[in-house]
Amino acid sequence: MENILLYVVLGAIVLAVVLGWNKEKTSTATKPGPRPTPKTVDNVAPNKADLQKLTKKQIDDTAAAQGVKLDARETKAKMIDAFIKQAK
Repeated sequence: MENILLYVVLGAIVLAVVLGWNKEKTSTATKPGPRPTPKTVDNVAPNKADLQKLTKKQIDDTAAAQGVKLDARETKAKMIDAFIKQAK
């Protein structure tokens, strides 16, 4: 009878560990932060290399801040070329 009680307790402990009932968190993974936007001087467009590091949304936002309207349905390369052309 004593052995059965011991097995029940050990089984409960194993289940608690396996199912993650342990409240201690050991993960140190972090979510990556937003990409930095290029620094611009009044009405001076960032260079092509800086724009290629950005997402299409960030390129569109940067262009809009400088008063340039881009078509977000275009490819990233075409958006960059249009931004540079219109920003001159």
